[in-house]
Amino acid sequence: MLKTLTITLSMFTLTALQAMAANSASNFGGIGIDGVPWANGQIVVRQMVAGGPAHLAGLKTGDIITHIDGKPTEGSNFQDMVDHRLRGIAGTKVMLKVRRPGIAKAITFNLTRRQLVTAKTKGK
Repeated sequence: MLKTLTITLSMFTLTALQAMAANSASNFGGIGIDGVPWANGQIVVRQMVAGGPAHLAGLKTGDIITHIDGKPTEGSNFQDMVDHRLRGIAGTKVMLKVRRPGIAKAITFNLTRRQLVTAKTKGK
């Protein structure tokens, strides 16, 4: 029992540390999309960071993300998908399966997360 608890606690601590590292300013990476959830859990691309991994790979506004790393987005928690499946440590890979309106066959994109710099607008 104690051995199981120790292993579980160690795994939890490692997972927590990985999440913290992924979201730290120096290691945080993303694919450069702004997505909105559909009621079924799938993500629709609303806009992209110009020059970001998704933009450079050919994703388009209106694309529907149906799978992230082989796991379906349908029925999943949107915030969990963003925080733990789309975002991650810069330099790590993520695979998206996308349904594009007007195209029958799904499209697969293999992206590498990276730090993204967006232009800040000045407040008035």
